[in-house]
Amino acid sequence: MKITEFNFIGDFKSKTPTGKLIQYNKGDVVYYKEQTWIASKRILGSTPDLEESVGWMSISRKQVFYELSEPPFYSKVGDEWLNTQTGITYKRIKNKGSEYWVEL
Repeated sequence: MKITEFNFIGDFKSKTPTGKLIQYNKGDVVYYKEQTWIASKRILGSTPDLEESVGWMSISRKQVFYELSEPPFYSKVGDEWLNTQTGITYKRIKNKGSEYWVEL
């Protein structure tokens, strides 16, 4: 999965307090049931439980390739990041209990 831009929304909600369905757009990122999800297209009120059938993709379960000018805040071990300012690619690793980016 390749991510070039995303919009962190926070916790997933299907409806507003007045009962109106919430629309999520491509690149919107939410937390739901202890996982991080990204919308791959416009989604209206459907929960991430329905996964790719409605457009939600789990960032928590897949290796992610980020193209950003700064290190991605919501990364995990195995993810890769292309620093768009320097052209250098990094991989997120864990060693002796610490996680960090290493240049590839």
